[in-house]
Formats: sequence, structure tokens, C-alpha cells
Amino acid sequence: MPGSYLFILNPNSGTSTGKRTSYIVDKIQAIAGKYDCEAVILFTKERGHATALVSENAGLRDWKAIVAVGGDGTINETAQPLVGTDTPVGIIPLGSGNGLARHLGIPIALEKSLIRLFTGDPITIDSATLNDIPFFCTAGIGFDAYVGHLFSKQKVRGLASYVNVSFRAYWTYKPQVLKLNGLNTNAFSISFANAGQFGNNAWVAPEANLQDGKLDICTIKPFPKWYGTSLAYQLFTKQMKASRFIDYQSAEYAVIDTETPPMIHYDGEPLQLNTTRIEVKIKPQSLRVIV
Repeated sequence: MPGSYLFILNPNSGTSTGKRTSYIVDKIQAIAGKYDCEAVILFTKERGHATALVSENAGLRDWKAIVAVGGDGTINETAQPLVGTDTPVGIIPLGSGNGLARHLGIPIALEKSLIRLFTGDPITIDSATLNDIPFFCTAGIGFDAYVGHLFSKQKVRGLASYVNVSFRAYWTYKPQVLKLNGLNTNAFSISFANAGQFGNNAWVAPEANLQDGKLDICTIKPFPKWYGTSLAYQLFTKQMKASRFIDYQSAEYAVIDTETPPMIHYDGEPLQLNTTRIEVKIKPQSLRVIV
């Protein structure tokens, strides 16, 4: 139906968004015009800017949707002010991994995702918080956070760069000793999955459900180096399951205690905490998303 859509475009997302900005803007306006819709486009300038733009503009009109044009980090920033409201978030996935979009079945191609935006219907999904930081796809601690930190420093984005960083980090990373819900755990990584994948179809929690009111907690225990190839194969073929090295549990709330303040990630964004305690909570049925 006709209406006004607010687009929050991150020119630094993915591998080529900045180089294609004019083309992307023209395509947004062209497809919006075909559906008799108005497209208002704003650009982010730095980390956290999308949240500020949404907060400043959400109440100015009765938007049909506020649309994140970028990756999971852009979606995270755009969606934060919309949690608990009636305004849906739209997704045009132009990031490096696009985990949430892939889980929801939103097309990755620009034109197809725009058509889906203007013809799709809103559903309501769960969101979650890690120490009150909202996340919508996945969050975690351990190897994935370490790789996310290294990847954020790379000049070249994309899957090939991510795989290269992961491979190099794999040989030097040391698992952490921590407590998960009061139990001592020696973990290679712990992932809190609202959606099932990190991005690029790396499915850490294939059974995760965005509408079940729970998080899938995947604990990968320290494993022999030879197992790494098998683990990667399972991850990218959606075959991850409980084994002697992998443990799954479903929960609405979890606590991690560490010996030193850890590096974490939320929706792919790395963050060094200044506390040794992590609290993760689910917020059932809290965000409307156009699919």
C-alpha cells in the first residue's frame, strides 16, 4: 500500500555500498515510485548514527516502515529505537554477512529486496539484550568475538576476508575459562542465537526460532585441531548439532562470569566490556519486521 518509508543507508556497509551509493539511491526511488510510495533517504556518518537518526525522525511521520540499508550492524542500530513500537523495520541487506536477512528469507539482491519491502507483510519477532545492549541476530563470547574484533580492523570486507582472518586466528586463539549459569565451563565460544546464523549462511544454531521466546545457546568446547575442518563443514551446511564438542540449550536468561573483562560481539559488532559479568535476556515478540 502507498505510504512513506524512511531509509537509513550506511555507505560503509559491505564491500561496495560506498561505491554504488548513487545507484542504490536511484534504485530505491525508482522501485518506490512503482509502488506509489515515498522514499526518504538519510545517510549514516559513524557508528551509532543510525540509532540517532531513527530516534530523531521516527515521530515526524506515520512511517510505513523504517528501513535499514546495510548489514546486521546497521539493522541493529536502526531497530533499537523501534523495539516495543508498532513501526516495523524493513531490511535491504547490503552487509558482509546479512545473517538476519538470510534467516528471514529476505532476498539479498537489491531490487528483489526492495520489491519484498513494498509487497511484504510485517511479522513480530523476538529481540534480546546482552548487558542491556540490544541484539536481534546473534551475540556471543570467545572465538567468534575475537574474529569479529580482528575483522573490524580489515580494510577489505566480505566472506573471503572473514575466512582468511578466521583461519589465521584459529591457530593462536586460546579457549577461555568461565562460568555459564554458575557452572565452570572451558569454552572455545558461546553463542546466543535469536536467529540461526552469523551471516553468509554460517548456521551456528539451525533450530533457532525468532518467534519462540527463547535463545538457543551454543557452547563449543575446546577440540583437537583436526576437528576444525569438520566444524566448519557443519557450520556452512546447516548441520551443527549436539556432540561431544558442541552443547545446545534453550533459555530465556543466561549469565556468564569471566576472570577478566571479555571481548563480545552483538550482531557482528565487537565490543570490549569493562565488566566480568554478562547477562543475556530474551524480549519476546518485541520487534515488527517486514518479510
